[in-house]
Amino acid sequence: MELHHGRYPGLDACRGIAILMMVSYHFFVDLDFIGIPGPDPFSSPLKCFGVLTTISFIGIAGISAHLKSEKTHGFMKQIRAFLKRGGELLLIGVGISLITWWVMQGVGYVVFGILHLIGTALILTPFLYRLGHYGLLLAAGLIMIAVFGLPAGPLWLAWIGICPVDFYSVDYTPVIPWLSVFIFGLSTGRFFFPSGYPRYFLNTPEKPVRCLAFLGRHSLVIYLIHQPVLFLLILTILKIGG
Repeated sequence: MELHHGRYPGLDACRGIAILMMVSYHFFVDLDFIGIPGPDPFSSPLKCFGVLTTISFIGIAGISAHLKSEKTHGFMKQIRAFLKRGGELLLIGVGISLITWWVMQGVGYVVFGILHLIGTALILTPFLYRLGHYGLLLAAGLIMIAVFGLPAGPLWLAWIGICPVDFYSVDYTPVIPWLSVFIFGLSTGRFFFPSGYPRYFLNTPEKPVRCLAFLGRHSLVIYLIHQPVLFLLILTILKIGG
């Protein structure tokens, strides 16, 4: 897994696989939203596939945050760098919330989705990074809280994991328990990339890795445009078939 111009092709390729998983899963979600018969994306095994996709994205974000932390020396520099990137993702997340609220007429829209979670996690990274492997205790604590269950509460606490009883969202990734996955990613990065350098070099077919790495490097753009593209594709197929 060599470095190219500061990038990690193997890690980008893993992110590329995650983006393909996401597009595949959302294809079935869109079929369900439009009302076309197909596999239920909200029950097993597709639901498990969707959860695995979310875990992959957040975990890879944690690994990438470790690498950026290693390259950014100084606590204040890290705070500025991660506040900028995390803030950008949060703003994009807010935009997605507004758009989905309008499209879905206020029912099931994205309140605190994966971009909100990753943006929040990045802002917290300078602090989480300094916990070292002790951060795993925090991650375990968040999971335990989620297992025992959080009380119902007002919608404005949904970012934590506290929400109304009848709450529903098409993309809900609250801090409890999903921040734990990001923390696991940080520790995974610390193991596989000590001091920012790969511990292992894998001999993988170069062309497939390059293709997947290209998708991984542009994962945010793909994330933002894939839903309109999928809707257009499905509606075009329906029109041709009808």
